[in-house]
Amino acid sequence: MPLSEPSIGKRKRTRNAASTPKVSKTRSCESCRRLKTRCETGSSDRCHRCGVLQIKCSFQTTSRAHPEPLLEADVDSRTSGDDYHIRLCAVEATLSQLQGSLSVRNSSNYEKSTEETSSIIERTARDAPMNLIQEIRQNITLNEQPSTSDDSAEDVIINGIVSEELTTMLLKGFSKLSNRWLFMSTDPIQLRTKSPLLFGTCILAGLHITPSLHGSSTHQALYRHIHGLLGQAHLSSTASLDTIQSMLIFSMWDLRPTLGPDHGTSWLLSGTAAMRVIMTTTFGQLSKTSDADGRELAQAQEIMRTWNLICLCQLQFSVGSGRPPIISSQYFDECVKVLDFPSYNARDELVLAGVRLYRLLWEVISSNVIQDGRAVWPEIDNLRKSQENIYKLDSSEPLRFAYSCAYLILARRTLQHIGETQPEKISNPRITPEEPALPLIRFAISQSHQLLNLFVSMSDLTTYIHPTYENVLCSFAMVTLAEFVTHLDDVGSVIVLTEQAVSHIQCGGKAEPVSRWSLNIMKQHVADKVEQEDCATSMGENNTGICMPQSVQNVTEPWPFNEWGIEQEFPSLEDMFFGNVI
Repeated sequence: MPLSEPSIGKRKRTRNAASTPKVSKTRSCESCRRLKTRCETGSSDRCHRCGVLQIKCSFQTTSRAHPEPLLEADVDSRTSGDDYHIRLCAVEATLSQLQGSLSVRNSSNYEKSTEETSSIIERTARDAPMNLIQEIRQNITLNEQPSTSDDSAEDVIINGIVSEELTTMLLKGFSKLSNRWLFMSTDPIQLRTKSPLLFGTCILAGLHITPSLHGSSTHQALYRHIHGLLGQAHLSSTASLDTIQSMLIFSMWDLRPTLGPDHGTSWLLSGTAAMRVIMTTTFGQLSKTSDADGRELAQAQEIMRTWNLICLCQLQFSVGSGRPPIISSQYFDECVKVLDFPSYNARDELVLAGVRLYRLLWEVISSNVIQDGRAVWPEIDNLRKSQENIYKLDSSEPLRFAYSCAYLILARRTLQHIGETQPEKISNPRITPEEPALPLIRFAISQSHQLLNLFVSMSDLTTYIHPTYENVLCSFAMVTLAEFVTHLDDVGSVIVLTEQAVSHIQCGGKAEPVSRWSLNIMKQHVADKVEQEDCATSMGENNTGICMPQSVQNVTEPWPFNEWGIEQEFPSLEDMFFGNVI
């Protein structure tokens, strides 16, 4: 028996081909079609679902080209229009909730991915083949006892190199030498049993406080002993924090008993110390360290402080020598984590500010962009403004010294470019105020003068020994003043300041003889000027307006000059730096 037509449940359609055009088959936008739903259109240019979800609707570009109202017959005969609308709204509400939950999840995933990006260097190190093999080996040999060394054979006191009294004095000297930085949390005296290498290195560095001991038999014996211990540690597959700190001290100061131009480990040794830290440190976990007594947290903070000092030393050597740093950029980014520790202080901020400055300075001088005749470098100026809160502090002389170094290096770099492209504007001593090089020359003179003032101010009479980088940059400032001596307003006061700075420069190498050579250039200029005018008086004044220091008045013989004569080319910073460091 055939079923009646109503029981079949088929959809009824109004078919009137003569009066109604053919309806497009596309009745949904792209978004609704993927969900197997149809669009409910209104007066807007988006369907109802896309409007609720605030997403782009493609219905207008598809079926809406032939608009046609939704027919009641298109709805299933068993479902009313109101029920259809309620069900559609429920689906849209569910989709909205789902989208909201996905947004929250994506936000958390983004934060997680940010953390993962910041620690990508740890992940790449963890997945490296050598680290995997080393980790497995440590698990296999877990029960093996580590080999112990006889510390008595490394002790400088037991070996009779220094006495107990001299050791105490030299350790106090090292504390005075390094009071600008936070090298170690352990008292140097306690290092004798903890780390004979670092203990001996502190004694060797403190020896420079006493000029009478420099180059003595004690100095030579102590240097040979510590140099041998450092060489053994350098060849070791692993390096402790004490060994890394010893490398850092050797990198910052020139500890050799006999200084000369043919040596060279300081710059490379700072890079070696950096590689040791990279191989043994997981930076992402340092600031998260927490324990009951605070020992692990203090050690983590000490590692970060050591790392920042290594980065500062490496960048200073790169800027001074013109050679790129061997530390990659992503590891320089880790320096800011020193501020994550609750007990960070102003000295941590000073070191971090120096790292940021020298890193930016290296980017500027390593680029192909040369500043024009203006003494303005927006990148450096903007960074200085951002560090204004610590730049003006009384204790921030090292940071102001670093900025004077940066501006002087950039000014000399621009003057060098002008000298190569327009040599007549540099070689002419009578440069008119309209010449483009004159503002840069005056700027270089002012920065050199400020640099020498800060160098003397950071010294403690004649007992303070500056790091190698500061000695070289001080000599570089003196070379600048000597080169542009004809542009100095008050040569006499500059000579007095230069003499004070020379007395604080470490003897040996090329920094000290170059500084004395520069001083003699300025003295010779004054003497020649007085001789030309032939108006010198017994009071040391002349009608040229130059006030002669007593050291110039008492000269009866020509000054001995170094390998650079007065008429010869002035040494570059690179020549001076490698002459003193390598």
